Amino acid sequence: MPCKVEDLLERRFRSHGPDVARDALVSWLDPAWDPETLRASYGNAPLDARLWLTSWPYLYLGRNAVRRRYRNAREQPWSEPPEGPDSGADDPTLPGRVLRALDGVRRIDPLGYAMVVELMRGEFEVAAWRASLGCSDATVTDKKYLAIYRYSVLFFEVLQQLEPLPRAALEARRFSPGNPGDGEALAALRESLRRPRLGLAEVRDLYRTAASASLAILARGDALGEESMERFDGAFRRVLRIEAER
Repeated sequence: MPCKVEDLLERRFRSHGPDVARDALVSWLDPAWDPETLRASYGNAPLDARLWLTSWPYLYLGRNAVRRRYRNAREQPWSEPPEGPDSGADDPTLPGRVLRALDGVRRIDPLGYAMVVELMRGEFEVAAWRASLGCSDATVTDKKYLAIYRYSVLFFEVLQQLEPLPRAALEARRFSPGNPGDGEALAALRESLRRPRLGLAEVRDLYRTAASASLAILARGDALGEESMERFDGAFRRVLRIEAER
């Protein structure tokens, strides 16, 4: 193949950093990889330089390195299972769940959707968003974490696991288009629940109950897990404005 593999891998994994590209090159040069197995792995991929533009380099050279990187410092929304015999790596529903969660975020907050997509691709840059939105780094970071929270809740179907009234309060405040404030959420709940005398204090209590419960669900082993939530919990509580619940 008339191409310099080292340069091609560096370009292919440039968004993930040089360590991933080096690990991918080590995999490519692995002497234990016999020619027949290598050839079989190509499938229908083109046998020329176009190979490096397909998913083959990620699937067969860089996937484990990318996973290690994001497992150690995960800012990437959960979009593929971890390694291990019970990881769910063969779950055929995974791509559909990712797409449904992304579409849910898009409907709620198009800006947050764009952030989540960039995070998944490893292309998110605070400076670029700061310049685009004309706001501070802290504001960009909060928007990012709120988008990750929304995506995670939708991906792991957390809302369906909440009690009806708290769920309605959380949906009205954080899962409705336009980022409604307390007053708008209250008006929407009064109408949807047919409770015109519903008070703001009661709605806030329901919201805090649901938001806290959602974080507890995300910390379970069948969701983000305790390790990831140790990193995310504080940021999620901050953007949800339930820090006093800690």
